[in-house]
Amino acid sequence: MFGKILLTVTVVALIWFGFKYLGRIAELRQGGGANPLRRPSPPADAEAKAEAMVECRICGTWQPARKARSCGRADCPY
Repeated sequence: MFGKILLTVTVVALIWFGFKYLGRIAELRQGGGANPLRRPSPPADAEAKAEAMVECRICGTWQPARKARSCGRADCPY
């Protein structure tokens, strides 16, 4: 009796996962999904957008190194 129940559960699970697998294959063929094993490549200009930052010794705020401005305090180094 237990063997019949186990066999039925196994067959239902195989059919279930089989349909899920076939659906995933069809989705990938249509181009609707990304390849889960492939890492997305960063944009070509990702490094160009990175900018050096400096911290104000007085107030602790971070500012772009090229465009550092005064934070408004009298003893601000910028």
